[in-house]
Parts: sequence; structure tokens; C-alpha cells
Amino acid sequence: MHTLRFDGESDDEFRMRAARAGRIAKVLVEACLANRWVQEFMADPAMPEWTADNVRTSPTVRVEYEQAIAIGDLGSCLSATKSKHWGAGPWVMPLEPDDEFFPYRVTYLYRPDSLYNRRFEQRQRPKELLGRRWRPLVEAAKRRTKTLFIEGLTKGEAEAIRRVLSVSPDRFWRAATGRELLRLPPRLVQREFEFGE
Repeated sequence: MHTLRFDGESDDEFRMRAARAGRIAKVLVEACLANRWVQEFMADPAMPEWTADNVRTSPTVRVEYEQAIAIGDLGSCLSATKSKHWGAGPWVMPLEPDDEFFPYRVTYLYRPDSLYNRRFEQRQRPKELLGRRWRPLVEAAKRRTKTLFIEGLTKGEAEAIRRVLSVSPDRFWRAATGRELLRLPPRLVQREFEFGE
């Protein structure tokens, strides 16, 4: 027979634990119902599964780690993050009023200072700078040992790395594998200027 009671737990201890779980659940549900995106989903007739009753049954929560946050229902978040290496955690926290998230999938938010995010950005920016022809070099470096990567480079590939990124193929490999952070040119942003009428 299954029971919610821990071995050796007294009636009073069980009642206290159940009351605490109830308070936590109430906070999670109230925070979810107060989120502006949840309110939009519930008001949208094209999303009939987003009802107050369904939110009370399975509220959307934040599952926080040292380096990232997952937003979704508790079971999906824990399942989706079980093999992630995001540092200390998980901590189940209430949804913030302005947390934006996907209605039918787990949403990941990486903390700006997280090593995980910096490594991801460190691979994305060289891909952008190298362009369509040379961008596969980033994945090749990530998947191969240093020796295999360097030996497998053609003269044209090595020259492209030096010319575009101003680093040696050795440093490029270290950056692609997360061992070194390169100082790369920032993304250019088109600004809009207001002109007087």
C-alpha cells in the first residue's frame, strides 16, 4: 500500500508537512495566476486548455539553477533539466509577474553571467562572423580533439580563422570547446534616429 507518510513520521509531523506543502502550493498558484502572460493565455479563445482550474492543478513555475532558469510545469521542467549542468539547484520558485514563456514548452532563461551562456555565445558569435562557408568549423572544433582539428584544417580554413577572427587555429579550438573566451567584435546594431518635422 502506498502512503504519503514518511517512515517513523508522527501524526503531528505529517500534518505540519502537509500544511507547509499546501502553503507552498498556494503561493505557486497565486503567482502563476498573477502572471500577465498566463492571463493572456487564459483570455485567448484559441487556447482552451489555459483555464484557471488547469492552472490551479498544474501551475507554471520557475525551476532555478545557479546558471539558468527553466519555466514550465514542475514535472516538465524537472524532466527537461535533469541532465543539464547548470550548477547548484534546482529550486522551485513562483512565477514572476512579467516572466515571459512559451505556453506549450519549457522555456530556458540563461543568466547573463553564467558560464553556460558565455560558452554558448562564444560559439554563436564566431559562426556569425565566419559566415555560411566557414561556420561549420565551430562545430568541427567542438567535436574533435585539438590535434585532430588542427591536422584536419586546410590552408584555406586556417587562413579564414586568422583573417576573420584574428586568432590562431589553436585559440579558435580552445574557444569553441569552452576553454578560452575570445574578445570578438560586438554585433552591429542599426539605430533609429528621430528627425525633427
